[in-house]
Amino acid sequence: MRELDLLLEGFLEHRYQVLSPADRDSFARLLDCPNEDLMDWLMEGGSPPDEQLAGIVDQIREQAVSDQ
Repeated sequence: MRELDLLLEGFLEHRYQVLSPADRDSFARLLDCPNEDLMDWLMEGGSPPDEQLAGIVDQIREQAVSDQ
């Protein structure tokens, strides 16, 4: 789970401040999801069925790539 924490911390540090209110709401909803789902969506390439959650997952993945 440490990898997931690092991924989310990087997103918070670099992108959260510029999110729209709707995206901030989606991020908060994402954090309420089970860790197993978060691992699948953020680390293993899965995608949430909810369109708003899928959008924030994409943004987190993009940030992770730019952090490398």
